[in-house]
Amino acid sequence: MSEFDTKNPNFDQVVRDSFSRQPFMSFIGAKIEDLQPGSCSLSVERRAELTQQHGFFHGGLVGSLLDSAAGYAAFSLYPENSTVLTIDMKVNFLNPASGGELFAVANVVNVGTKIYHLKGDVYSLKDGKKTHCMTGVFTMMCLLGMSDAPNLGRVKEDA
Repeated sequence: MSEFDTKNPNFDQVVRDSFSRQPFMSFIGAKIEDLQPGSCSLSVERRAELTQQHGFFHGGLVGSLLDSAAGYAAFSLYPENSTVLTIDMKVNFLNPASGGELFAVANVVNVGTKIYHLKGDVYSLKDGKKTHCMTGVFTMMCLLGMSDAPNLGRVKEDA
C-alpha cells in the first residue's frame, strides 16, 4: 500500500496511455506488471537482440527499464495536465542481468512541489531464482501544463 495519494483520479489510465506511446518500451517488449499510486513495476522478457556480447541483458536496457518504472511511479501521483521528466538518475549494477525475464520496481520516497525522489531495483529471474541486478535513485520533475501526448504539447492552464 502506498503512503502517497495521487492528485489524478484517472492516474491508471493516464500512465498506461503514456506508456503505450513509448516506442522504446514497445520495441523491447516491456509491460506494466503493477501500478499503484507512487509505485510501478515493469517487466521484459529475454530476446537475443536485447543482450550484449556476454549474453546478459544489455546494461543500457536494464537502466532504461528502471528509469521508466521510476518515471511512471512518480507520474502516478501527478495532477492532470502534467507530464514527467527524469532530471537525475544514479544506478549501480549489482549482478549480471541474466535469465529469461527482468523486473524493475520503483517507489516514490519523497514528494515536493515539482520534484519527486524515488528508489528502484531490477531483478532477473532464472530457473525460478530471483537475482538483484541493479539498484538506483532517481529525481523526477513534474511538468505542469504539459502533455506527453503527440501534437498536444503545452496544455492551456484553463483547459
